[in-house]
Amino acid sequence: MKHTLHNQASANHSTTPASTLPSAASTWTSSYTISPRISLATLTLAALLLTGCAQEKTSSASTPEVSQSTSAGGSASSPSDQATNSPTPIPSPSESISYSGGSKAPAGEYRPADEFGPAQNVPRPVEPEGMNIESEEGLFKFLGYWNETVNYGTQTGDFSYAEPLVSAEYTTEIDFYAWISEIYSRGGWVAGGSRSLVLGEDLLISQGNGKYTWAGNQNIQDAYIFLKGTITHHDNSDTIDEGIYFEIHYTENRWIVVSMMEVQIEQ
Repeated sequence: MKHTLHNQASANHSTTPASTLPSAASTWTSSYTISPRISLATLTLAALLLTGCAQEKTSSASTPEVSQSTSAGGSASSPSDQATNSPTPIPSPSESISYSGGSKAPAGEYRPADEFGPAQNVPRPVEPEGMNIESEEGLFKFLGYWNETVNYGTQTGDFSYAEPLVSAEYTTEIDFYAWISEIYSRGGWVAGGSRSLVLGEDLLISQGNGKYTWAGNQNIQDAYIFLKGTITHHDNSDTIDEGIYFEIHYTENRWIVVSMMEVQIEQ
């Protein structure tokens, strides 16, 4: 059984006190398989780092600019991908159309981004009640909310909801937020790229001192970046097969994301 996080965490998820969570020594194994689930309604965009059993992957450009070598889904692309990710000219009239769907949406009507313009009336993230409790349910809600804030930022360029949820030392994630925000500040936008998180059953581990890891998957839509008359496609299909575990710290009565790590699966 797996827990799938889309834009909001499930309110029916059962609570497990942090004190009852299994210790790393008794349950951790570096070899496991998690079957992913795909949700096209929802994107993440973060760095994958694992000390000792994984290699670091870059989640964003080192500077906030559109880069052909950086995936909008968060991972660096290989040279073979660069042909796919190369900017392709689009008709100049598209630059002057600023509304998705070709027209301004009525107030309150959500419209996703497309070739005509950025998403409209994107719902603002709402922090779920009980998110900041140190329990399995609290952490589940927190990760769902964080995922929602990143999806919101990807559609709007506004990461003010997401930034307070990540550690200041998680620089690849922070740099990613700055990169996407820069695209919007220059008149561009992102279509697609939404993520969903799948958390593995019985794979939440307490490392002690308020530190936790939770293994699962991160499924990311393909993304299209529209900027100054060009469109760049980012293929994120490889995220389906990547095992991830999230490193989270509970401190000062709230959760903080420390990193996301790619798990190397033994074949």
